Amino acid sequence: MGRLEGTSKATTNQRLANLKEILSFTSEIEGSEINDNELSKDSSVVLIHRSKIHLTFSFVPGEQPVRYYYDQEELKTWALNDLKPNGIHSPLWVRPLSNGEPDEYELVAGKRRYHGSEFAEIDLLPVRIFNWNDVEAFKASLAENKNRRDFSALEEVDGTLKLLAVSIEGTVEEAISLLYKLDNLKRRSGIQDVLSHPQFDTVQSIFAFLGGVTWESFVKTRLPLLKKPPEILDAIRQGKIEYTKGLEISKIKDSNIRQNLLKEVLVNNLSLAEIKKRVKRLTFSSESSIKTRLDSAYKQFKKSLKDIGEDPKQFQKAESLILQIEEFLKQK
Repeated sequence: MGRLEGTSKATTNQRLANLKEILSFTSEIEGSEINDNELSKDSSVVLIHRSKIHLTFSFVPGEQPVRYYYDQEELKTWALNDLKPNGIHSPLWVRPLSNGEPDEYELVAGKRRYHGSEFAEIDLLPVRIFNWNDVEAFKASLAENKNRRDFSALEEVDGTLKLLAVSIEGTVEEAISLLYKLDNLKRRSGIQDVLSHPQFDTVQSIFAFLGGVTWESFVKTRLPLLKKPPEILDAIRQGKIEYTKGLEISKIKDSNIRQNLLKEVLVNNLSLAEIKKRVKRLTFSSESSIKTRLDSAYKQFKKSLKDIGEDPKQFQKAESLILQIEEFLKQK
């Protein structure tokens, strides 16, 4: 079933319940499209050539896999040390390709095993074939991946929002807007008005299916993640950088410094420990620079105070700047 070590019994039971729900979607495999010699001992599992399995992810908004990043060296080591000598024991999940092409399939879950098979030079992959619609395929992909390895926080946020978007037949932006509307409605009018909202049952069912946080907690603790610098979020989503590395880089407030560090990390594949050292040094340097500039500006201001006081326009401008600083400090 995957790596469930370290999880609580309640979490494990919830995950098993999720898988049980997914497997209830299963329809009979159309064995007529598979040659007899391709059948494995388990009649529900068939062997399909990798070239017949497509990573199109048409069931996901944005057509992007639910898991963003794979460490290529770790993947290669696993493939050569495990898959190559032992084979792939856990079948990939696929569904017939939406264009109706016979004997062609779309990957639903098992992208790591798919790429691992390339390193291990395994061409025939064990799969289970399901006739899932988009919502069912997306649910299956989320739950199967989550039961193997926990998502990063961004993968969790994006996966939840995309599943909600598919379920309400809208966009991710509309899904975010709906959650904020429900949250505002609860604070303004109370839970009863939320319960009567026409889309509340859909929201509730999505979060019940995924398990973990409630929709209220998701709004308060997960959605703020989307306010991180866009270049960092894009790099994570494109699989260029690990979530933990991106989160560390985002601590740098200066946009130019942050983007330069991101480029350095991508070019040199810096480790998380190296990134932390650079962030600490750059943050200290930036703070020192601001302090130096403030000290210098204050000294110049004091020296010019007499001249400023004699010019009404300059005095008014100086007073306006001081008010802005005071307002800024109040906000902090």
